[in-house]
Amino acid sequence: MKKYYFKIIICLVFFLVPMKNYAVLANDQQKKVALFSIKDGMLTQALKYMGKYYPDIKVRQKFTETYYGFSVSGSLEELSQIAKMPLVNDFHFVTTYKAHVEESIPFIGADEAENYKDQRGRIITGEGIKVGIIDTGVDYRHPDLKSNYSGGYDTIDQDKDPMETRLEERSTFHGTHVAGVIAANGKRKGVAPKAQIYAYRALGPGGVGTSETVLAAIERAVKDKVDIINLSLGNEVNGPDWPTSIALNKAVEKGVLAITAAGNSGPGLWTVGSPATAAKALSVGASYPPLYFPSIHIKEKEQIITPMIGSSKWARDLEGKIVFKKYGDKSEMKRVRNKFVLLERGKLTFTDKVKNAEAAGAKAVIVFNNVDGDFVGQIKGNIKIPAATVSRKVGLAIQKEIEKGKTIATTGQEKKVDVLADFSSRGPVTGTWQMKPDLVAPGVQIKSTIPGGYLSLQGTSMASPHVAGAAALLKQLHPNWSMDDLKSVLVNTATPLYKNNKTIYHSYEQGAGRLDIDKALETETTLYPTSLSLGVTKKESAPIEKDFTVRVSNKSNKEKQVMTINKQQVNGIKWVLPKPFTIPANTSKSIKLHATVDTKVLKDGFYDGAITISTPDETLRMPYLLLQGEPNFPTVMGFHFGRVKGKGKGSYKYELYLPSKVEEFKIAVFEAETFRLIDVIDQQKNSERGIIKKELVLKNFPKSGIYKFVIFYKRKQYESATESYVNVSKIYVED
Repeated sequence: MKKYYFKIIICLVFFLVPMKNYAVLANDQQKKVALFSIKDGMLTQALKYMGKYYPDIKVRQKFTETYYGFSVSGSLEELSQIAKMPLVNDFHFVTTYKAHVEESIPFIGADEAENYKDQRGRIITGEGIKVGIIDTGVDYRHPDLKSNYSGGYDTIDQDKDPMETRLEERSTFHGTHVAGVIAANGKRKGVAPKAQIYAYRALGPGGVGTSETVLAAIERAVKDKVDIINLSLGNEVNGPDWPTSIALNKAVEKGVLAITAAGNSGPGLWTVGSPATAAKALSVGASYPPLYFPSIHIKEKEQIITPMIGSSKWARDLEGKIVFKKYGDKSEMKRVRNKFVLLERGKLTFTDKVKNAEAAGAKAVIVFNNVDGDFVGQIKGNIKIPAATVSRKVGLAIQKEIEKGKTIATTGQEKKVDVLADFSSRGPVTGTWQMKPDLVAPGVQIKSTIPGGYLSLQGTSMASPHVAGAAALLKQLHPNWSMDDLKSVLVNTATPLYKNNKTIYHSYEQGAGRLDIDKALETETTLYPTSLSLGVTKKESAPIEKDFTVRVSNKSNKEKQVMTINKQQVNGIKWVLPKPFTIPANTSKSIKLHATVDTKVLKDGFYDGAITISTPDETLRMPYLLLQGEPNFPTVMGFHFGRVKGKGKGSYKYELYLPSKVEEFKIAVFEAETFRLIDVIDQQKNSERGIIKKELVLKNFPKSGIYKFVIFYKRKQYESATESYVNVSKIYVED
């Protein structure tokens, strides 16, 4: 039996400053605070030396467990002299950018859980609820997690020790961070601080796992009878029939509530990947909790910037010309004195880029990514000018403004709250046209546990455990509710988010909205399904009629009056809704919703809105989605290529996923540097939707290296291509 191994991606974007932010004391306003890393075993000697020769230096903290060294306050001159001590490994100033992530958990209403009690009279904390975390493992010895850890399994090493990977260059911390958001109970508090943590290590060194290890973890979690599983991982395949998506659906059928991260491939459509495409799981996108960000203004345009680790503070009122100087080599740093310098990532280290700019007299440095997406850099040493990063999209936009002659830049500080994160993956799901994500939760600058300490991270990986923790609270409050009921109060009570306080985000971007635990806890009316898909329509001679049956359940001990309203009117879609009705206590009622779609009125594209179903005390929103015209999703996804072990040098195998039938596709290989065509290694006609696997004998394939694979395809009237870079020397298909 052959096993094909896929790379599983943890839904994490970047990390921010991991160390505590120390404020300068009131009587020490003119001094700086710095962290010094000391050579192993030499801490006492370093402190004695410093005390003898620098008596004015004040030691603030000593570190011996997670960071070996100390923090001190002193003048710049004194700190720079201490940095030259032979016993010092590393040195950088303590930054003052605060994540404010302590606000994310109370912001979504988790603190309100203390006002509720379960059937046994216990305050709602998630107590007694088993939450499985399928991830990189968990540091179950962490002081904030050890009291909640209750077991688990390692599907990588196949043993009962799901500890994080500790290899120096490929160590992991992701699962521990996720666990802390859900159920930390120590210095930090998770959403459900008394929930039981079950760790399933399915991602090994470097955070890499396979479909096999993830499926094995789901299987173990179901056998262990956990109540909830969280998967902050995924791939790029937007299809409902991928194995991990199917497995999650089956887990839900067996009574396990599955929560999964939507992914970090936004803001494009169709970017939600498996297992977030599972119809019965809750898929979670990322939004901003209340946060302040340094920003840069060029004319009227403002862009958020991310300070580098080790950077000097970004003041609010810096001003100067901004210039682009390629990669920041010394030879490129001409005429930059008192200016902001924009650089592209690559060729030099971040430290060298910033040092070169500082030596040339620059005022500040901004580095933009050389690939899509956000990132954060780190600089080391005594560098006095501030440095930050931006995405490639933002960097190219700034470069364009420079080319237009708009060269004056100023800094400020911007507050973001309830804004959809740009990186958060969008839906819908190919084939089913289901709305995904189902909802969003805070996923930016979320501080939580990691082995040996705490760290701020960003990604839908951080959003998903907020919902998993909320599910634990609800499960404790309502132990006998069905999966559908729990999902409904999480989704249908969510707060819809708006762009610029005017235009609502689309349902395929935010689902029903941002998680609101307080509303979910107080709601006793549920809906099934939680959202409606009107599918795909084309221009027809007559309107298209669509009927839906919705189950409305009254979970309370009193009769309820229910009203249905279409508050978000869409021109071309008319709804016929039931008149106000009554549901007796602890009963359900099925209602009929009828939609008439006038396809002649609609142009090609997406149309969405929400039906509001309310009682005198509750408001539940049920989003709906319609696609008019031919879907424009990518026709080829999840491409993998590699050698087959044990079958000779010329044996290769590829795999790809087709979300719909294609008339033809062919795979061409090019040199990565010159784009010279090497060969067309395969082509097929009339391939059906699903996973395509094929072994090839390529005796003349070039030497190991990185190659550009281009898959050309035809689908109805569309002809296009998708690209993938593959390091053939490092990718294998197991026999």
